[in-house]
Amino acid sequence: MAALNPGIDAYAFIYENIASVPQLEALVLLWNSRPVWWTRDELASRLYIPPDQVAKLLRDLVRMQLIAESNTLPPKFSYLAKSEEQNQLMASLDATYRKDLVRISTMIHSKTSSGVREFARAFQLNQEKK
Repeated sequence: MAALNPGIDAYAFIYENIASVPQLEALVLLWNSRPVWWTRDELASRLYIPPDQVAKLLRDLVRMQLIAESNTLPPKFSYLAKSEEQNQLMASLDATYRKDLVRISTMIHSKTSSGVREFARAFQLNQEKK
């Protein structure tokens, strides 16, 4: 995930970090419902996507340290407030997504597939180590 800073643009954050519209919608839902904790199945029902797809996008959001996962069974997920800067970014992201849904959805869909991006990042990190 890109380092969060007060000047980061919501569009840039989405472009650099969000792999799909459902991932963005899950993040926005968790942000707007904080401090509520959701199970995978509850989120799947709310997002209208299969639970296995929700599980993958939740893993990615946990890895990016944007949401937290409980130690309960079943696991529950909630927005993870790490800093005021992150909260400001999330407020901006939420407002931007609400007013510019079509543009943001198009931007996400037009990006290279997440698998290709991950491979490219891994290759770049490997090259930097050499």
